[in-house]
Amino acid sequence: MKVMERASLFALAAALGSGQLWAGQAGDMPSGGSVAAADGASEGLAEIVVTAQRKSENLQKAAIAIASVGGDTLRSAGVVNPAQLTALVPSLQVSNGNGAYANFYIRGVGNFTGNALTESAIAFNYDGVYVARPSSTSGFFYDLERVEVLKGPQGTLYGRNATGGAINVLPRQPQFEWGGHANASYGNYDAVNLEGAINAPLAPDLAVRLTGIYNRHDGYMKDGTDDQKEYGGRLQLRYEPTSELSILIGADYFHQGGKGPGGTLVPTGIDKRYGNFSPQADAYYAGLQHVVGGTTFSPLPNIQYQDNTYWGVNARINYATDFGTFTIIPAYRSSKLDYVTGNIGFFILQKEKFRQQTLEARYASPDSLPVQALVGGYYFRERGRDPYNIINNQFGFVDQFDQRYGTTSAAAFGRLTYAVTPDVHLTGGLRYTHERKKYSGQTLALTRVCLAGFAQCQGQAVPFPNTIVPPTVTVLPDTSVVPDFTSFGAFPFQVGQFGTLVAQDKSKSFNKVTWRAGADWTVTPGSLLYVSYETGYKSGGFYATRDAGIYRPETIRAWTIGSKNRFFGNRLQVNLEAFYWKYKDQQISHLGVDSANALIFPTENIGRSTLKGVEADIQYLLTPTTLLNADIQYLSAKYDRFVYTTPAAGGTPQTGCAVSPIATGFSVDCSGFRPPQSPAWSINLGLTQTFELGSGAKIVFDGRAHYQSRTLTSLEFLDQEYQDGYLLGDLQLTYHDPSDRFTVAGFVNNVGDKTVKGQTYLVTYAAVPTASAILRPPRTYGVRLGYNF
Repeated sequence: MKVMERASLFALAAALGSGQLWAGQAGDMPSGGSVAAADGASEGLAEIVVTAQRKSENLQKAAIAIASVGGDTLRSAGVVNPAQLTALVPSLQVSNGNGAYANFYIRGVGNFTGNALTESAIAFNYDGVYVARPSSTSGFFYDLERVEVLKGPQGTLYGRNATGGAINVLPRQPQFEWGGHANASYGNYDAVNLEGAINAPLAPDLAVRLTGIYNRHDGYMKDGTDDQKEYGGRLQLRYEPTSELSILIGADYFHQGGKGPGGTLVPTGIDKRYGNFSPQADAYYAGLQHVVGGTTFSPLPNIQYQDNTYWGVNARINYATDFGTFTIIPAYRSSKLDYVTGNIGFFILQKEKFRQQTLEARYASPDSLPVQALVGGYYFRERGRDPYNIINNQFGFVDQFDQRYGTTSAAAFGRLTYAVTPDVHLTGGLRYTHERKKYSGQTLALTRVCLAGFAQCQGQAVPFPNTIVPPTVTVLPDTSVVPDFTSFGAFPFQVGQFGTLVAQDKSKSFNKVTWRAGADWTVTPGSLLYVSYETGYKSGGFYATRDAGIYRPETIRAWTIGSKNRFFGNRLQVNLEAFYWKYKDQQISHLGVDSANALIFPTENIGRSTLKGVEADIQYLLTPTTLLNADIQYLSAKYDRFVYTTPAAGGTPQTGCAVSPIATGFSVDCSGFRPPQSPAWSINLGLTQTFELGSGAKIVFDGRAHYQSRTLTSLEFLDQEYQDGYLLGDLQLTYHDPSDRFTVAGFVNNVGDKTVKGQTYLVTYAAVPTASAILRPPRTYGVRLGYNF
């Protein structure tokens, strides 16, 4: 034993690695208070099984960088949407964006997503099915087995749009026994959370699981926005007629209502959470000059709402033979979005309908063979339509209507693992992806410009109305020549309105080969060393404009070296990882204008960066009832090149980067800056303490802390867009009855009531830099009741 421990300590000193965030919060621990044993130890840290590499394996034996968060941890942390994962996984940054959209970053790799033409660089998967829309990722966080976060490109197994990694959300599956649970909580902001599940065996080989959820709370902003009103359900059937064949069929439904995510103008004081529809925001807008309209901004009307519906069906068919295992995963998903928001500082109306069909088929050879093979094919088809969308910055107006989107993608992939010895493995993987994208529709872009000067235009210039119905406007002929605005008449009608009605008809094919090479060595039964190199890419696409409007794919190359270790009778876990990534042609989406000075939302390949760092995940079972854990990441991130141009309309760009005048406008150079959503330090600390009571009952204390250093939350590198370093703390105290069937808990999240910016957006055409901040939740507290049956 001493020889083995010396070998493990040698491996720890010689290599770096990464592991999972421990999933053992109150509900994960057995009734005795100790953590489930692993590797034959009588007591010790729990084994966690993951399926990130398309097979079930012990996380400590998986030669990849992955974090796993258990379902009970997610419940105790109150996670109901992706943005709340940031406090649980240090390498992951998720923020709410425009309306229903979520923005995902892993170690500085990601994209701002704001409309149907933008896609995430992090592959989001539910129950093994890729969810293409970044606006469709909130309806899954209940009755979960776990969430897996894969860190780094996943080009071979996950394919396109997994540049920075992947997130796998895995629901609990039906079991062949009676069971279920009911959970209810109530807290401040009149928060009500209800969740229930019933698991029933219908026959010896057939089981069903039905789950429902209801969440609501009043607005975190004083104008009533940033509220929650949602409900959903999930039905799963599991059929195993023989030991070789298993079939799992699932269906889910989710609806979002209420006002939706809120935002607040940074100059009004984010700690006060006034909201963009408040009297305080109205007063600020009344004194803020619009550089194009020649007058001040008008208040935003408080007509924000959301009415979003998502549903899907999926299946997984496994057939295991002596020759290997065959798996087929067909799925269909649909989303319908209808919302109005002002959370980014101006008016947006978004309507979109998307449907996707996917089919994955793969074969895995038996684990007993010296050469293990995984080969498969993947098909993806998505179609979408927007009747009309509106972006209104008061004197810049865009109406995109009858837009149609189409993506068809097919891929073939394979991975071979060769056992050089029983403890040393070499791995190689390859994937070829071909896809075809189409985009068509009409874009109406209008601008009203006052030429008489601010003193004359103030009070006379008329902004475009903020309505949910497109206004009637007169459109001048499509021309690249700016009209002579003096022809519009004398003052006070000397406000020129010009615009273009542009037909969008774009198509493009993209092809890419991505690959992986890796090696791992099981030094001792408790220590694993691994190295890998993997490439990834995110598909190119389109944006609405009179110009070409096509952007290229982005790519990444990633080197990783790591070690996973268990010591001292399985009571101490030390997982370390070092990584070095080269990110090229990063796709950046932002508001801008085209060659006719019309307001657009372009996506451009303007970023190239280097990201490197180390992460340490440490867990220590100090006593059978005391668990300590720490997950610490240091990230060095820098844009090697970040240069783009903007037209002269609107004046000198508002940015913290270097600006140089050029013939067509301005050149903006942000090279050398740290990318957004990439804090230098991200630290999670945790303590779980179990107190045994004489009756067999117990009380479990859970404490979590999350710290991250200064973080950029947008792309202009302005002071208002930075979130200073902050510390968040969550506490929970839970009573478990002697049968461990009934629990009652008191919880406080964000104990210090720290106000944290998750995302910021610059108000376009403001004479004074003004950002609208989307904030993470304030302090919330309440009680939670649970019953397992």
